[in-house]
Amino acid sequence: MQTQSSNAQFKSTRQWVHDYAARLLANGEEVRQTSIRELIAAEHGITASPNLVNDEIKKFWVKAGPLMSARLRRPGIPDEVCLSFDKIWDVALDAAAAGHELERKQLQAQADGAVAAMKTAQASEEAAIERFNGQTREIEGLRADKLSLTEQLQTNEAERKGLATELKDQTEKAAAQHALHMQEQQRLQGLMDGLQQQLTDLRSSSQRELTTLAEIHQVELVKTQDFLMRETARVRDEEKAKTDKLSKELERERNEKDQLRQLRSSARDEAAQLRGRLEAMEKNEEKLERQLTHLSELNEKLERRNTQLSEQNDKLQTTLLESVKARVTASELMVENLPNPPANKG
Repeated sequence: MQTQSSNAQFKSTRQWVHDYAARLLANGEEVRQTSIRELIAAEHGITASPNLVNDEIKKFWVKAGPLMSARLRRPGIPDEVCLSFDKIWDVALDAAAAGHELERKQLQAQADGAVAAMKTAQASEEAAIERFNGQTREIEGLRADKLSLTEQLQTNEAERKGLATELKDQTEKAAAQHALHMQEQQRLQGLMDGLQQQLTDLRSSSQRELTTLAEIHQVELVKTQDFLMRETARVRDEEKAKTDKLSKELERERNEKDQLRQLRSSARDEAAQLRGRLEAMEKNEEKLERQLTHLSELNEKLERRNTQLSEQNDKLQTTLLESVKARVTASELMVENLPNPPANKG
């Protein structure tokens, strides 16, 4: 029940907000939240929520806004008439839109076709412009090539003229050099003829000298051969004697090597025997060392025993001396305590 009463109160409060907003608007006053809350509190004793009042004011303006706009456009006409006229106008607009829909679609299709044609024309125009620009660039390139070729042609013409002049100079120089060459060739031919004659004379004299030298060398060769044969026989005999001597020395050295080998073998055997003896001696030495160590230990034990016996002997001697001293002292005391003998009266 309490929930239903609160809902009814909210509904009445919302309606009150609309009523008081319409009253304020009709009176030409500003529709404000504080004014509406004050009216509700004064007339109904209820404190309305600011958020609720704001929400309802917004809804009020949503409804009242179009009416006020229409009234401003058509002053002096009642609101009911304006509403009826708006409804009739909406129906007329819907009918007109339905009647002109087919025409609109046709016009839209024509417009789409015109747009497509325009785009095609624009593409064709752009392609034509691009081709024109390409041809223009090509013409400009050809013009640049023409200018470059013209400059190259002029340069080549200048180079050709320079080369022709240089060729003429070189031809004249070659002719002068050819004349000098012919003169030099004639001079050299004369020199060659003179040298040829000198060479012929030199060959003749050389041939004679060679013949004489050959005869002299033949005689010297015979003498040299005889000398070499004698020297060869002498050297062969000397070498044979040396070879025999070396053979004997080699035989003697071989015998000495055999003897040394035998001596080495016997020395090796003796070394093996000595090594065996040495090992036996080392073993005996180790055994003697162990025995010596044992004897040293026994000697140390005997020394310790002698020390103990000496100490015991000293103790016994001390004890014996003390006992003897005690006995002597006791004897002396006994002698002192003895009565004196009677004096001899005779």
